[in-house]
Amino acid sequence: MEKRFFEEEELARTYQRYRMDYVGTGIDQEIVTFLRQRLPKEENSTAVDVACGTGFLTRVLAPHFDRVIGVDCSRAQLKVAEENTSSQNIEYRVAFAEDIKFISDASLDVVTVSLAIHYLDIEKFSEEVDRVLMPGGVLVLNHHPSKPGDGTGLLDVKLTPDTTDDEVRSGCQDLMDEVNDLVIQILPSVKNPGALMDDFFLALKPYEHHKVIVPAARVGNIDTVIGFISAMGTVMAHYKAHPEMGDMREAHRNRLLALLGKVSSSPEEVQLTISTDFQCHMFRKPPSTSSEGQSA
Repeated sequence: MEKRFFEEEELARTYQRYRMDYVGTGIDQEIVTFLRQRLPKEENSTAVDVACGTGFLTRVLAPHFDRVIGVDCSRAQLKVAEENTSSQNIEYRVAFAEDIKFISDASLDVVTVSLAIHYLDIEKFSEEVDRVLMPGGVLVLNHHPSKPGDGTGLLDVKLTPDTTDDEVRSGCQDLMDEVNDLVIQILPSVKNPGALMDDFFLALKPYEHHKVIVPAARVGNIDTVIGFISAMGTVMAHYKAHPEMGDMREAHRNRLLALLGKVSSSPEEVQLTISTDFQCHMFRKPPSTSSEGQSA
């Protein structure tokens, strides 16, 4: 993990407040259902959530395993994770996803990583996953898709105001696309999550593969949108590195106020919905070294 964008505690708290949670989207149930079908219920089951951030997915795993370890290279993210965790079977450790050497060989039931594969060295991470998963263990990867068919690589994140006015709807989406365009300029690997998944398919070729797509949304107002943008570590790092740009968040807010002011006398109160998909890939390690994988 060469680039680190979540080192500041203020950013970690913003991330915890405004990013989409997994609970209630259905992605948590998809993961848990797959794991229950593939993993025998045994004592001392252990899951590790790498690049766990503030622990959204870590906490989802807690009721289903005897021990859950959240791993992240950012102490600030882990501090906020600990503050928002009440489960006694969760612990957090500072480490890089590609180097969890405190985990013994073939000792884990599950490894998860969500919305972070673009930060990883795929080859090193895949080798580490194969080392720590027990036979029959499962790797879970979540990411947002790119827009289908437009060739830009923009993440498919929609910003929809509660109005039928086409100009306002188009203006809101243009703003979100511009923010996402900045993300892929800073981190080109975000541009094509499908290509990253191809790398995983090659690295984990014997593994059984299962994929589900689950829609997710965050409903709020202008403050919610600005908070969502402020939780993007890549964007915030870029703004701080280029102070000549000014506070772009304030520019984004004013732009939304002007757009929504065309359809409401109280633009700050107009409902805005941020929506996208979670693409969830689950890879099951062969139950034994002699087993052959299959794709689903």
